[in-house]
Amino acid sequence: MVSNPRVGVTKVEELSARIRPMLAGNDPAIQSAVIADLLAMWIAGHHPELRDELFTQHIALVRRLVPVCEAQIFGPGGHPGRLGRAQ
Repeated sequence: MVSNPRVGVTKVEELSARIRPMLAGNDPAIQSAVIADLLAMWIAGHHPELRDELFTQHIALVRRLVPVCEAQIFGPGGHPGRLGRAQ
């Protein structure tokens, strides 16, 4: 656990910015497999009795981050395919 949440956020942003270019331009299936491999390694490092809860918490975090990331990529209106958004 990070003692200062702002430091933790900064570290996440820094690492994410370094990793993104490694994934960019690769086939989406490759990107997905790399992310799945990293997640599996992270989950495997925890006690088996904790893994289901880690999956649940992780997916909840991803769901909260998707709208934020969508706005970063496409702007405040979100993805062009979003219902109600003019094409």
